[in-house]
Amino acid sequence: MKKILSLITLLVSLSATAGPQLMVTPVSLKVFNHHEQRVSVRNTGDAPLYLSISLAKVNNPGEVQEHKTLISQLPHPELMATPNKLTLGPNQSRDILLTSLQEPANETVYRLYVVPVKSLNISGTPDNKITAPLTLSVGYGVLIRHLPAPANQRSAFDHRCSAGELTLYNRGNVRLLLSQIKTASSQAVPNVLALFPGTPQTLKTRQLSGELDGKRVEIACP
Repeated sequence: MKKILSLITLLVSLSATAGPQLMVTPVSLKVFNHHEQRVSVRNTGDAPLYLSISLAKVNNPGEVQEHKTLISQLPHPELMATPNKLTLGPNQSRDILLTSLQEPANETVYRLYVVPVKSLNISGTPDNKITAPLTLSVGYGVLIRHLPAPANQRSAFDHRCSAGELTLYNRGNVRLLLSQIKTASSQAVPNVLALFPGTPQTLKTRQLSGELDGKRVEIACP
């Protein structure tokens, strides 16, 4: 009983000193050209919340270890997020606007990072600089799929066999999902494998079966 009372006291204490708390929705979305999208950020805590916002292109979508490039470093960005910093009072919410600058030839994946920081020096600070960038809590990396118009989307799949390996290629221009994967090797494979244009996936097997966007596929290398 004493342990329960101690736990309740601790929870009440934590609740009373919760400070700023960030909520971001949705956690993933699709963006098409000429159609703006919005990501909602809300401070559910009891103290002001200062946010740093950045957009990065994922260069190798579908792989476990993502490699990214900030939009500010791209010579011809196709997607933009505004603003790049926000201040939210308790129980206040705002929107981050995602704008497609041009239609991509192939589906492109981005991460929108919304990160709480200790303070922002708004006056006299360049737009891309944040003073005292001490993270207060876990930020969000919202998944953004920038897609060609539905009429311009193509789906195509291919594979290549090599010594002890099978490489899967997406020859279309939008993501393919391979699920219910079974292989003839002992290599651990994910339940779902996302295949993106320009990012092949190699598995250490010569046989594979699964569902590719709902269609049965079976591969057996000679």
